[in-house]
Amino acid sequence: MASPTMSARIPIIFLLILLSDVSYSSPSPTNGSDTDLAALLAFKAQLADPHRVLASNWTTSTSFCHWVGVSCSRRRQRVTALSLPEWPLVGSITPHVGNLFFLSSLNLTYANLTGSIPIQLGRLHHLRYLGLRGNLLSNDIPAALGNLTRLESLNLASNQLSGQIPPEMLVHMHNLRKISLTENDLSGQIPPNLFNNTPSLALIQFGNNSLSGPIPHSVASLSMLEILILNVNQLSGTVPQGMFNVSMLRCIALAQNDNLTGTFPNNQSFRLPKLEFFSLAGNNFSGQFPSGLASCQYLQVMYLSENSFVDVVPTWLANLSNLEVLDLDLNPLSGSILTALTNLTKLTMLSLQYNNLTGQIPPELSLMQELSLLHLGGNQLTGEIPASLGNLSKLSFLSLQENHLSGQVPPTLGENIALYMLDLSQNNLV
Repeated sequence: MASPTMSARIPIIFLLILLSDVSYSSPSPTNGSDTDLAALLAFKAQLADPHRVLASNWTTSTSFCHWVGVSCSRRRQRVTALSLPEWPLVGSITPHVGNLFFLSSLNLTYANLTGSIPIQLGRLHHLRYLGLRGNLLSNDIPAALGNLTRLESLNLASNQLSGQIPPEMLVHMHNLRKISLTENDLSGQIPPNLFNNTPSLALIQFGNNSLSGPIPHSVASLSMLEILILNVNQLSGTVPQGMFNVSMLRCIALAQNDNLTGTFPNNQSFRLPKLEFFSLAGNNFSGQFPSGLASCQYLQVMYLSENSFVDVVPTWLANLSNLEVLDLDLNPLSGSILTALTNLTKLTMLSLQYNNLTGQIPPELSLMQELSLLHLGGNQLTGEIPASLGNLSKLSFLSLQENHLSGQVPPTLGENIALYMLDLSQNNLV
């Protein structure tokens, strides 16, 4: 993006005189355009603006409706959008932004903003989009955001927000479709009634926090839900069984919570026909792998590693023709590696490490020509390493360590120019 031309800053004494007439709690007793102008100048004054983007463009010699990042309504000439994503503004958000009463979109993502989220943003009753992702905002999420009854998208991800999620925050957000709080320092439980009044919700991203307690049962009632990301928290208990019957779900990410437990419903109660991404790794799920996944024909990525599943490598995996990543590491799996897995011709990663698998490595794995990572270490595999594995032209990582493999290392592996890492340690090779 080209840098705007340079111009002199507005003298600080002028800003002080201007801002002394602007109240945080109500607009000045002038017309609406004057209120918007004062709010924008207050926003500008609060920022360091190291590249002088605002200093050179936001000047009173032109209408604020023509300022970079500002959009106005045609009839009233009131600010309807403030959008400065990825501009290095540096500084805090002034409470005066709450005086932009006709604002429908506020996008300040990745702008190096610091400080707290002003509670005055709760006065923006026309707001439909609030994007503050990727800043350094800290302290609690203001409960006042719950006043934004027209909000459709709330993105506060990748900040340093702390404290608990306000229990009543979503009570009146009936139009909310997306909420992202991922990558913060939030703690406490997800309020059990948080999603009771959000029937249009399609995306929930709460991953990479320190949230604890159970997954709210109300998640299972969100019939429009497509993406659920709760990974890398401290959630515990069982997953609401009804969640596996939310037919719009395309992504379920519950990995690395450590304490999620339980088994999975049978095929009749497991209906996720649009599922593409399924990750439960790093928990304490038990029983057999959810056989309902056999009907998930769009499934591309499946991480079920680091659990307590007691099963064999399921035969129904061969039906998932779109699967690209399969990770079943660190489960007490038994039995052999199925030759039928070679039906998965789109697979780029197959990882079955540290189980109790026996038998030989099927030579037919060489038919999986898209494979770039093959991890079979830490099992009880026997026999020779198939020379055909060297024919996998995209194979970059091959781990066969800690097995009972014997014989010679096939020369074809050394001839594979794509192979970057090869681990054959702790076997019986000659």
